[in-house]
Amino acid sequence: MPKSSIYNIKILVCGAGSIGRRHIENLKRIGVTVLAWRSRRELAERLSKEYEIEVRTSIDEAIRDVDGVVVATTTDTHIEIASKVIDHNKALFIEKPLSDSYKSIIPFLEKISEKHIIEVGFQLRAHPNLIRLYELIKRNDFGPLYTYRATVGHRLDKWRPGIDYRKSYSANRKHGGGALLDLTHEIDLIQWLTGPIKEVYGNLASVSDLEMDAEDLVNLVMVNENSAVGQIQLDMLSPVYRRELELVFQKAILYWDAVAGVLEKRTPDGVLIEHQVSDKFDRNDMFVYQMQHFVNRISNNLEPLCSIQAGIEVQKIVEAARKSSKLKKNIEVQKI
Repeated sequence: MPKSSIYNIKILVCGAGSIGRRHIENLKRIGVTVLAWRSRRELAERLSKEYEIEVRTSIDEAIRDVDGVVVATTTDTHIEIASKVIDHNKALFIEKPLSDSYKSIIPFLEKISEKHIIEVGFQLRAHPNLIRLYELIKRNDFGPLYTYRATVGHRLDKWRPGIDYRKSYSANRKHGGGALLDLTHEIDLIQWLTGPIKEVYGNLASVSDLEMDAEDLVNLVMVNENSAVGQIQLDMLSPVYRRELELVFQKAILYWDAVAGVLEKRTPDGVLIEHQVSDKFDRNDMFVYQMQHFVNRISNNLEPLCSIQAGIEVQKIVEAARKSSKLKKNIEVQKI
């Protein structure tokens, strides 16, 4: 898309952690005017010098003066800021997950309508392998889906080099940390690829040597409305990074290895590589893709890459998993 078509758009980024800084850099790369918000003046001045952008200390004034807002603060503050954005009738990009609890979302839901431009930051939907996987599933060539397995894991103390993980929000339940909330990408992928989830059985545990005030291991058993039954495992303790997805249909198994960047179709006739990322693929490409889509939506009538409705369903599944782990029984998602 030509840069001239988005030069007049201003985007405010709220949050200056690793994801907030990534969004600032990517928005500058796209070609929009970027503002940022930090509540403390000395931090605002530091961020302004670092990125050569205007940084405001008044969030309401900042929201008023832009076309769209990226909410990339700690999870427990997402809804408070998102509500301000909707009050000002501005386009909203809200990082995943929506909040640290489903209860806190309810007042926000009463404010929004179809007229609002809202995008949820589940950027794995922009992964080239997964775009191809989605296309294959929609062709309906493999018969019914029977079961599936999604896994992701890596030690939390290896996530952000140079940062004390014990001080990060990811290690703190109060700020929305823990494996269940911080690794919700797999939950979104499963509902996107396999359809609505009917029931959840969850187990949240702390089993590693990591010093954190939240669970480091989550195991979920999911029952879909289409009768498929599958599993999701989320962890912050694996010694090496792993991310895999396996969908078992009547006629084929579709298997994705994120580390290798390969999507395979496995049948009795053998293994076929359906898609492989190019040597030029970079993880940040997904963030740029989704952010550019969000910017395009401000001036064009486009469907969201990940809608607020999808984000809400993820939040319900998270809440059901928590309740299930506590009560030791299956929880119906739509009763949340």
